[in-house]
Amino acid sequence: MQTFKTFLAESSRSDKYEKDVSDYIDGMDGINSERPKVSTKYSDLKVSLDGGETSWIEVKMNHTDNLTNPRIFFDGRKWDTTYSMAAAKKAVDIMNKSDQAKDFLKAISKFSGIDKPFLPTTKTGLRQKNAVPLKVMKEFFAQPGINRYIAALPNVDLGAVVTDHYLNNKAEPAYYMQAGDDFYMIGSTNPLNVPRDVPKLSGTGPFKVRVATRSQYYEIQAEVKIAKMPESKYSLKPGTRKKNPFKGLK
Repeated sequence: MQTFKTFLAESSRSDKYEKDVSDYIDGMDGINSERPKVSTKYSDLKVSLDGGETSWIEVKMNHTDNLTNPRIFFDGRKWDTTYSMAAAKKAVDIMNKSDQAKDFLKAISKFSGIDKPFLPTTKTGLRQKNAVPLKVMKEFFAQPGINRYIAALPNVDLGAVVTDHYLNNKAEPAYYMQAGDDFYMIGSTNPLNVPRDVPKLSGTGPFKVRVATRSQYYEIQAEVKIAKMPESKYSLKPGTRKKNPFKGLK
């Protein structure tokens, strides 16, 4: 299980990688990269060409980084979400069909003594009738052998899910991604006019749903990680031997 100390260390490394990529881009002719102090509703880097063209770029240190994590809830009858993104809808669909999720519902119902439990994913939701209290949820997952992943579906085609997230569910679209040592387009729009053979973000991986217990509430979140992405001939990783997708752009 990831500790808070490990989380901080990984966040620090990720932040440094993001900064290194930004500095690398900023050192090129005819292009500027900045890391605006904005909310997580935006992607990581805002890149502008001298000609005025701009785009956001999402930066991931590894291919297996989590790409989106919408929250879902159980209303006593079915799983649902307040999010409109494709990842959230996918999570709800998976959970309503998952035998693993059904087993979890039976187990938490028996453990809590609540016949038709309500499983919110917000602090205010804990005040709802039949809501499983935070203390009970913590005690449930403190039992030996209890897995916080309450559903897992392997080898899901996640390309379309992730593309929808970055194009339609950010405050401004991100049309590109740097993941590890690979550079990708997200969708077909190409405002920075990178080469046509830059591959589009696609791939498969496990689609999981996890319960995280916080200090005042618990969250039920999807975990979307593309484990198998196509290899790209292009990269913005400092020191890379791959081609620069912005070389020659003005």
